[in-house]
Amino acid sequence: MNWFRVLCSLLAVFLILESCLPPVQEDLNNISIHKEDPEYRSIKDFQDRRQSDSLARYLTAPRAAIRLLAAQAFGSYRDSLSVAKLSNLLNDPVEAVRQAAVYSLGQMGSANAEAPLTKAFVAVDSFGPYLRTNAMILEALGKCGSDSTLQLLCKLQSYKNSQPVLLEGLMAGFYRFGLRGKICSSSIAMIVEIACNKNYNDITRLYAIHFLQRFKIPEIKNYYKELRNASFEEKNASLRMGLITALSATATPEALSSLEELYTRILDNRVQCNLIRGLQNFPNGMASPLAIKALQNPSTQISALAAEYLKIHATESDAQELMSVAYSDNIHWSSKSQIFQALIRIISPVKKIQRQAVFDLIVRSVNHAASPFEKAAYVRTLDKSPAYLPFLLQLGMKEKEPVVLTAITETIHKIYQSPNFTTIFKGRLNPVYQLTTAYLSKQCSAPDQGSVATIAEWFEKEQGLISRYFRPDSTLGLALSSLSLPRDIETYNAVEKTLSKLNKRKFVEKKPDYNHPIHWESLTNQRDTIHGEIITNKGKLEFELYPAIAPGTVINFMDLCSKKFFDGKFIHRLVPNFVIQTGCPRGDGYGSLDYSIRTETHPDFEYKTEGIIGMASAGLDTECSQFFITFSPTPHLDGRYTAFGKLTKGLEVMGLFEQGDKINEIHLF
Repeated sequence: MNWFRVLCSLLAVFLILESCLPPVQEDLNNISIHKEDPEYRSIKDFQDRRQSDSLARYLTAPRAAIRLLAAQAFGSYRDSLSVAKLSNLLNDPVEAVRQAAVYSLGQMGSANAEAPLTKAFVAVDSFGPYLRTNAMILEALGKCGSDSTLQLLCKLQSYKNSQPVLLEGLMAGFYRFGLRGKICSSSIAMIVEIACNKNYNDITRLYAIHFLQRFKIPEIKNYYKELRNASFEEKNASLRMGLITALSATATPEALSSLEELYTRILDNRVQCNLIRGLQNFPNGMASPLAIKALQNPSTQISALAAEYLKIHATESDAQELMSVAYSDNIHWSSKSQIFQALIRIISPVKKIQRQAVFDLIVRSVNHAASPFEKAAYVRTLDKSPAYLPFLLQLGMKEKEPVVLTAITETIHKIYQSPNFTTIFKGRLNPVYQLTTAYLSKQCSAPDQGSVATIAEWFEKEQGLISRYFRPDSTLGLALSSLSLPRDIETYNAVEKTLSKLNKRKFVEKKPDYNHPIHWESLTNQRDTIHGEIITNKGKLEFELYPAIAPGTVINFMDLCSKKFFDGKFIHRLVPNFVIQTGCPRGDGYGSLDYSIRTETHPDFEYKTEGIIGMASAGLDTECSQFFITFSPTPHLDGRYTAFGKLTKGLEVMGLFEQGDKINEIHLF
């Protein structure tokens, strides 16, 4: 009996020790796999087809590399019904496989993943082989955890003095919780300390800084001194720009003075962009002097951000200076159009001559615009000016450019929402309703995708007199039948949503059908890194593509390049210090091709640095030809948008771009 007790005790000790031992590591050849391997391609093909059962069988494969790939594939698939199957891999003997399962469970965002992830956290492993897995679990819980889990994370104050990788995971967890609208107030002091302290590693600080700059934190004012000091002392531009955004969120007079001083010191355009964007935190024209100064910045992107502040916050006392800007030929149209909107807002209606001078400038600018993007910007300045509705309707009936048509339709919609609309257009029989109906019907009969999507969103809620003239159920129904899928998936769903509401039926979002398999032969003889260059009218961008990260996306991009598809395409979207976007056949962001490809995300390549090339989408698996390039780290895009390449040179060229610039050609080497 005593021997039996001894054996039981020894067995218990063995089991405890075994749980603390390093995981079994297979040799490198066994946990790696090449893109030429048939099993690699089979897994990617099943992922591409979204065949859950076919993928799931690889989760129990004898070879670790196969289990790893299958687990990673579910991170792009995001099938919440597979939580139980993936959870079994949290006990896999190979740590890389466990990590892939953790990532994919977080990606699913399912509450059912919380319990297995929590159970898989090895609490006794403070310095051992499970550190990275534990850190990934903390981040994954931020994507799917409950409020009670967030409160548990908030109590982990000791992690400040723990292993750096664990602290990185904790900051990532807080950030992912924040993206879901969940913030623990008791963690703010620790997050500020980490954001401002150079003794912590850059990735950990990046998460902390982005937490402070992205989320509304009432107590941020209490940390003005720490944020100010860090903003002045930080040398890393990717961290400094976020610190300055957080500093501006304190919205104190002292913070504004600090921003004014920093503006004169900083030369990096990206940091200056964040600084000027941060002025939005100072209402009632507090920051108008700095914004007016920044209007003259040689960077059109910084100037446009300054104009955006004035559009919203300028006061009547700024009118004289802004009128001078409006008449100037030295201000870019992206800034001037917003100055027009500022003037319309701040000049009193009793000053009829001065107001009319602004409207005359707008009409002249519309008629003499040098590009469709410039014309569209000036059209949008009239969105609160019902008196100019007839002008816009007349303009729209003869306009051909999709960019301008979309702008006209959006502006007309906003005009109809104006509180003084019925005061200007009195009576149920006012001819403006018939003119509007003629314009809207014309856009639906073509159909123009951008305008149709706007019309659908408009009449989902419209209750005014225009509903008696324009019949959205029949007209939008006609437009729906003319749309091509998956090319027009975004417009299709907008229309179908409105028709479902009008016809009192449940709206079911249309998902693109599988129609574009991976053409593996394109990667024959290709290296793991493919080099290329984008030649634009402003200069050259050099980049790398990573087929091992996102093979379907890279193959599609290579195919479009070989067909010269991108040649002459507009940079149709530009958000300063965020992204440039291109590849739209229409040029307004509503264009696509007659197929879609799958979303491909990967834990080893995300948006934690600048110059990442990613795919634009209208939802999961809707990617096609539109892609973007980031100016700076954008971790809120992690796990949501396919990242498939990176700039190696040319970030300074991106700082020169304006909306409407063009890609001349793309070369791959």
